[in-house]
Amino acid sequence: MTLKTLQPYQQYFVPAIPRTPTNRYASIIMLRETKSYAIFTTEGGEQQDVEQTPAGLAHAEPTTRLVMFKRKQVAPERRTGKALLRQYGIFPYAIKDGRVLYGEEAKREKKHYDDCYLTEGLCTHCPDCLIYGYAAIEGEGARKARLMTDTCFTIRPYEIIQKQVKFNVINEATQTSGTITEYDYTTPGVFLPAVETTVDLTGDEFTYVLGNVLRTTRYGKEGTRQGFVRNHILAVAFSDVELFANLEFTQALYDALTADPNVDLASGNLALADLQKHALSAVEHLTADLIGRLRLVNGEELEALLRDVRALNQKEAQLAAFLKELHTQSASFVV
Repeated sequence: MTLKTLQPYQQYFVPAIPRTPTNRYASIIMLRETKSYAIFTTEGGEQQDVEQTPAGLAHAEPTTRLVMFKRKQVAPERRTGKALLRQYGIFPYAIKDGRVLYGEEAKREKKHYDDCYLTEGLCTHCPDCLIYGYAAIEGEGARKARLMTDTCFTIRPYEIIQKQVKFNVINEATQTSGTITEYDYTTPGVFLPAVETTVDLTGDEFTYVLGNVLRTTRYGKEGTRQGFVRNHILAVAFSDVELFANLEFTQALYDALTADPNVDLASGNLALADLQKHALSAVEHLTADLIGRLRLVNGEELEALLRDVRALNQKEAQLAAFLKELHTQSASFVV
């Protein structure tokens, strides 16, 4: 285990990639905050994806919320991780007689892997493939994901966090205005509570996932990288069961904010401090009747862990060695 700050929690991680489940859950509890105008639909232009849900756990009145589907959350983080593996020379690689070969030595092997990309070019052996999973590939079978999340929802109603913006196109030759296009944008300062739950990861695999979450900032329309998003880690929870759904987390925060006299959900903008103030009590409320054990990491313990993750990602030589060892462990795994 590379990070010293994770060693006190080593009982919650597997020592090696398992062949069968052991129910060791590590959940990253966070807030995704838009820091610019964002579009979370695939094509853009049309209305963004929304869903009507009860406003809170204690407030049954319906409200329409903007949603970010699972794929819109996980795919950008996977791309971030894959780009990092390329950057630090993991590709090309080959597997021969239980050994993992790299660079020119790998290229000399008839079967080697030059790259790994979504969705039809997955190599099936790198850390990304073994953590996030892959569908059936000819000759390789399928791999169940060891990271779970679901659709996340905005706290405030869609009607007050979206904006229709019109654009016109200027013809450079004639200097005349062309077609006017209208897009449905999510405004800056919108929060989407989310939980990513990893299952049966090694400590180093969890470090890799946490680094992907902290590094990733573009969750919007993939073609134009539309929308800067900042991920704020509120807590890490270790358990032997899944904790709660993203919608439940959103609703619990809605209840807490509605009861706060200093917060106006209808007209005022939410501040990060408002949510941080109520986040842990919301988590405690949601896990009060949990059927299983729970170890919550927050406060200074969490900050120490995040400092370690940032420090690892800032040191080029250390990060290169970490990724190579992580990949060697993944590529050496035999089902």
